[in-house]
Amino acid sequence: MIVTMTLELSDEPGELLNSLQPVADNGGNIVSVTHQRGEVTPRGTLPVEITFEVVEERLQDVLDSLQEMGIRVAKFGEEKFHESMTVVLVGHIVRTDVTDTIKSVEDEGVKIVDFSLAMPDDADETSSARIVVNATCEEKLEQAVEAIDGVCDRKELVKMQPIGVV
Repeated sequence: MIVTMTLELSDEPGELLNSLQPVADNGGNIVSVTHQRGEVTPRGTLPVEITFEVVEERLQDVLDSLQEMGIRVAKFGEEKFHESMTVVLVGHIVRTDVTDTIKSVEDEGVKIVDFSLAMPDDADETSSARIVVNATCEEKLEQAVEAIDGVCDRKELVKMQPIGVV
């Protein structure tokens, strides 16, 4: 299963690494980490969103370990995604509205869990994006591929074939 949670961490060296250790200790695999050091919660902590894969039976062990470490889990979402793929898009991704691209792909049972953008200094040059898509089943993943194909046709983007379909 894939789980997304927002942790509240103190702004101290090693805190992020320590917070990921319970996932590793329980056989989990980190999918993405979003850490924006400039954001601070009202409690003076830094919010960090982590998405990871873990066997359902080990999830409670991860949560218990975080609690024992004094790490607050501010948000928690269990997502029963079982299929995943990575796609690379090339073209004028920013100019053609990144938000629209994401909204066009996401649907019930389909979620973009990571979106990495590489932009050149010259706005006339093409950019590229690596997108990680998770889906609840193979059929939903195929629908996501069709949606991405539609976005590419509409926005004149080039899609590299899905990488690492799990």
